Amino acid sequence: MDAKTLDGRDLAAELVREARVDAAEDRFFTDRANMDMADRVISIAALVFVAACVCALLAHVLFV
Repeated sequence: MDAKTLDGRDLAAELVREARVDAAEDRFFTDRANMDMADRVISIAALVFVAACVCALLAHVLFV
């Protein structure tokens, strides 16, 4: 807040503005964490799929 003296309405408006900024930051970081978790899940699923394909190819080469 500024160094000037705020009356009641200005003070309330400033507090609401700060609360909205804080809420927006919280939503941003929560969405980011959820996106990171989704990226991890997709990466693990892709890794498992590739490992299964490699095992199937290796089994085909060795046993057929």
